[in-house]
Amino acid sequence: MRAVIDTNIFLAGLLNAEGGAAKIIRSFREGEFDLVVTPEVFDEYVRVLHFFDNAVPASQSEELLELVFEKAFKVRPAATGRVCLDPADEKFVFAALAGQAAYHVTKNKKHFPQSHPSLRIVTVKEFLREIERLRN
Repeated sequence: MRAVIDTNIFLAGLLNAEGGAAKIIRSFREGEFDLVVTPEVFDEYVRVLHFFDNAVPASQSEELLELVFEKAFKVRPAATGRVCLDPADEKFVFAALAGQAAYHVTKNKKHFPQSHPSLRIVTVKEFLREIERLRN
């Protein structure tokens, strides 16, 4: 199963080691899904996680970034254009399409297209249910 993870999920997982977002990080680390990234998505991860260095120990954010760099399925964006309410979010949709990801996990579902034939925009809780379903 391939997925694109929004930056807000990784940040939330680093800020709260017991929350659902942290469970997604652990699932990625354990190979339960394939993370899809483009250079633009990875650059945002780096920029945002480093911006919050005062709230998240740098060692934790660096460990996550190294994990993403080593294990993620790297692609070039598939398309351009306007598909999201916030143009800054489009990089995630384009990454998902290029990497044939089935899921984009975000805390901002309302910013993304509500329907797409090959991509589901899901919350942390919804994605964790999918991971659990695949485990069984």
